[in-house]
Amino acid sequence: MASVPVSHLILFIASLVIAAGVVGTITTGVDRVSAAVDDAGLDATEQLRTDVTIISDPSAGVYNASGDQNVTLLIKNTGTYRLAPDGSDLDVVFDGAYVRPDALSGELVSADGANAWSRGDVLRLTIDVSELEGQDGGLVDGDHRVYLTVNGDEELFQFRVEGGN
Repeated sequence: MASVPVSHLILFIASLVIAAGVVGTITTGVDRVSAAVDDAGLDATEQLRTDVTIISDPSAGVYNASGDQNVTLLIKNTGTYRLAPDGSDLDVVFDGAYVRPDALSGELVSADGANAWSRGDVLRLTIDVSELEGQDGGLVDGDHRVYLTVNGDEELFQFRVEGGN
């Protein structure tokens, strides 16, 4: 008769150990999901606060303006998110080809000595055309496209190169 309460006690202790293991596993899973939701919220906030606008005039000669076969764009930070002052946050695609960071240079023109590209500041982005694949002799006449992305914000700039450039 004493064996029945002992077996019940063993089963009760085993069920407590199993329940504790399940609770530990679920708690870890909930913590991971919570951290992922927090990260997604921060990413969404960053994307919502980021906005840039290309303010260059496509008909004003953005290509070869200084005689060195570069494309120069003026880009204004119209969002509230502060970006790198050299434009290194930007991903650039020129005529369908990714532009490597070493072919880009950026300089803030509206904020002297600033260490961030803040709202309202203008960045002069220069694309070295000679560094692009297949563009050794400069741009051919015709239409060209520059596609910029930063933190999910996308901008498209189209311009035309006509004879004489």
